[in-house]
Amino acid sequence: MTIDVISFFCYNKNGDDMGWFTNKKEMSSNTMTSVVYESVRVRNSEIEPILDRTGAIYDPVENQLVVMAINFEIMNWALKKGNPKEIVNPIIEASYQKIFNNLRVDENTKREYEKIMVNAKEKADEILFSRFKQRVPKYVLIYMLLLELEDIKESIIESSMRKELEMLVNGWFQVAEAINNEYKIVDREEDLEKNKPIDFDF
Repeated sequence: MTIDVISFFCYNKNGDDMGWFTNKKEMSSNTMTSVVYESVRVRNSEIEPILDRTGAIYDPVENQLVVMAINFEIMNWALKKGNPKEIVNPIIEASYQKIFNNLRVDENTKREYEKIMVNAKEKADEILFSRFKQRVPKYVLIYMLLLELEDIKESIIESSMRKELEMLVNGWFQVAEAINNEYKIVDREEDLEKNKPIDFDF
């Protein structure tokens, strides 16, 4: 079974949510875990071509880990707007675990990768869950964090490409918020009894 997350949602040409979804559908925790995982794992293929055009020098593996961690936390932030944290936290943790379960590296390397993702997670959460009013949109702050984490100097990025990267990050927020607006996480008794995650064959 493959979930095409992007096809769930419709935006106008400016990338704005068109508000077609007014009544939330119910989705189990296991299915939401797979939706989160599917949504996050495609993000690297979006950003790397833009970074390449900027001339930025970056580590491809570190980029993938940082981008995934940031997107997991954007999903975490968005889902907690409409669902209790006690339900969302295990979903995000399980989604992270799906990433680590699919890594074909030794345990030492896996621990190094985990450190990179934890660092990105903590810094992203400082922005996403801040209680203080922020002068610029969160997606701009996350864009700047991305450059910081990957040690990319903003001065090398032309204004048009900066706008493109900012809009890409804004799109990450839109997908996460659209999922939250469309679905409510509900585990029925039969879901809890089965408790079997969807198995994807990649």
